[in-house]
Amino acid sequence: MEKKKISRRQFISNSAMIGTAGAIGSATAAGGLLTSCTNESNKGRFKLVESDIPVVIPEMGDKAIDGKPLRAAMIGCGNRGSGAAMDFLDAANDVTITSMVDIFPDRLERLRARLAENRNIIVSDDKIHYGFDAYKKACDDPDIDIVLIASPGVFHSLHVKYAIEKGKQVFCEKPAGICPVTCREFLAAVKMAQAKGLCIQTGAQRNHLRGYIEAYRRVRGGMIGRITGGVLKWNQGAMNYVLRRPEWSDMEYMLRDFFSWNWLCGDHVIDQLVHQIDIFTWFSHLKPVSVVGMGSQLQRRTGDIFDNFALDIVYEGGVRVNAQARQIDNCAGDVSETIIGTEGTCYCKDNGTYTIHDWDGNLVWQYDVKAEEEQFQQRSGYKLEHIDLINHIRQGKSLTLEAERLVTSSLTGAMGRESAYTGKEIKWDEFLVSDLSLMPAEVHLGNIPDFATKFVAPKMGTLAALPGQPRQRPASTPTT
Repeated sequence: MEKKKISRRQFISNSAMIGTAGAIGSATAAGGLLTSCTNESNKGRFKLVESDIPVVIPEMGDKAIDGKPLRAAMIGCGNRGSGAAMDFLDAANDVTITSMVDIFPDRLERLRARLAENRNIIVSDDKIHYGFDAYKKACDDPDIDIVLIASPGVFHSLHVKYAIEKGKQVFCEKPAGICPVTCREFLAAVKMAQAKGLCIQTGAQRNHLRGYIEAYRRVRGGMIGRITGGVLKWNQGAMNYVLRRPEWSDMEYMLRDFFSWNWLCGDHVIDQLVHQIDIFTWFSHLKPVSVVGMGSQLQRRTGDIFDNFALDIVYEGGVRVNAQARQIDNCAGDVSETIIGTEGTCYCKDNGTYTIHDWDGNLVWQYDVKAEEEQFQQRSGYKLEHIDLINHIRQGKSLTLEAERLVTSSLTGAMGRESAYTGKEIKWDEFLVSDLSLMPAEVHLGNIPDFATKFVAPKMGTLAALPGQPRQRPASTPTT
């Protein structure tokens, strides 16, 4: 792979990470310069690093504002696609689904029947499309206003870009991409959406949980001081998987079990831990410099991905983050984010725990969950993200800031995966412009030559040398 470099500042200007806020609600510049206060009473205290990224606080009620009826196409009708379809329908009045796309008829028909039985929505036969290129038929349909995308992650950028080219509004599940090539393609779609005044909303639902929003407001207001580090965790039991049936080809098997295969999902460090990485990217307004990771496959029954990761992520300014991801039963579980600052820590967990403590252990702030319960009926981040999207569409405002940020978060996760797979340090400046792509040259529903040996979990490094043989050591390895 040819190594090319681009500075982080160039990426900010080229990709419009500064970007259009496109927000309903307040948007104010963040921070002040990183300086030590000069008066003795505040000696040692630090302010946030100056940021040109706007602080955006979305305003969301229990439903989106009324307005133009919206007709949606659903691309990807599995479990997450079915959930996204129902969340969209719950988010507003006068919205419906009129077109559906999938590779497999059984999955599509299951959702189609659910729409008919539970929502009285009848999708006609001429709006049903199957195949790898069927997304184009839905996006080409002049009757479609918005495209809902819940296909495997490797296809996200392809589907989003085509939908934006056709002038459609877009909701797309995370991640933005699973490798540098797909992430850059997604970013190109974001830039196109900005130019056309369209919306791309992503499935990073924590961005719309009110507890996270209030914690973000306080962190950007300086309540924990300058951000110096973080701890990010998505540690859970085994992920759902699909056992192979005799009648399935190699490709059909992988597509039906796509959360277990790297080329389809990018490994769970992107599929799940990207949520926590995205929270840190959101709160800190920073991008990574390098990642060193490790991991392995210990207890997984299917697929070629790892079931555990540990990442050391270095961000701009030397900010260091420990990130963990695990999918193994009978182990300690924790899905949370801790943002560390010079004045204290912010702890977030989407079970309703959002707190800030100072370094003496005193509780400085805690989100009032009971007050939210009294004021709002709708508290699901999965539905609130659709409310925010529909609000923007009906007010004629573009929405792309979260999609831009998810590109950075997805690339960070991909850096962690590649470091864990290879044992190497992965640097942002090189990875950003690399030609690494996980998209196959050809996709089909047939068998794959050497399938059993081609798709196996990687192992970092090399086997230890035999006694008496020379060992290959990195230059930085100390000797004892």
